[in-house]
Amino acid sequence: MAIPQLGGDGWRPLFTPSETGSYVNDHCVVRGGDGRWHVFGITKETPGVGPHRERWFCHGSGPSLVEGQLRERGRVCDFGHRAWAPTIAFDGERWIMLYGPDLLRAAWSDDPRLEDWHEVPCTFSGGPVGGVLRDQMVFRLDDDSWLMYATGKRGRLGGVSVSVSENLLDWRFVRFALQTTESAGKQPPWAATESPFVFERDGDFWLSVTYSASGQGPEDYHDTLLFRSKNAFDFGTYTGDPGEPAARLAAHAPEYVRDPESGKWYVTSAGWPGEAFGTVIPGSVAIRELDWIE
Repeated sequence: MAIPQLGGDGWRPLFTPSETGSYVNDHCVVRGGDGRWHVFGITKETPGVGPHRERWFCHGSGPSLVEGQLRERGRVCDFGHRAWAPTIAFDGERWIMLYGPDLLRAAWSDDPRLEDWHEVPCTFSGGPVGGVLRDQMVFRLDDDSWLMYATGKRGRLGGVSVSVSENLLDWRFVRFALQTTESAGKQPPWAATESPFVFERDGDFWLSVTYSASGQGPEDYHDTLLFRSKNAFDFGTYTGDPGEPAARLAAHAPEYVRDPESGKWYVTSAGWPGEAFGTVIPGSVAIRELDWIE
């Protein structure tokens, strides 16, 4: 069974904002209908940690993941409230962006350049009180349904929730796709099961989680665990046993992307500025090849 590991010649910059922000944290990578690549991510005007001042997304686009250096575009979703962890999907007619934190928000665009976005109402039902709901990521399960994974809490313990929708705007909580126990450690009030990302390869579903308390140094900040399952709704329970994750990568808030033209897999990493976090390329979304090792 193939296991992912960091490959290639190391990290290189994919997107570095300079006018619409000073860094990129949680982000998404999407390929537009014209084949161009786009990155949207958390940012703010000045360096330094200030999550409550992160109120729009920076946006970069370009023709190639390999060449990188995506060109900076304008602010996105500058609607006057916090804007964290964008995730984007195409519903067949328009692009839908979901983001947080805490309250689920949505925007739509029919602009081929993905530059013009408009707020749109969305709903979320059935979630547990105090369940956190942040760092959302959308995965298409089949022709009729979408899944949304999010950093969550089950009582006092961190986890990853999964919800379902048929239209990308109205969501119903289903269950916790990943749970943790006290023995796993890292149980801050905001949940350490950050930046969930799900993808499918060769019949297996993979859940990536950056397991970080965001204040314990660069190694903690880049501790990404990958869990494998045949069931997109259930990736088991993490107790802290090092044998439970199928793989472990040194990356923060990674996205996993397969280039449809080359067939190659890529992984990204980003994060807050400062020595305490040790972001692999400060101020940038970084990218490198992802190898699959038998």
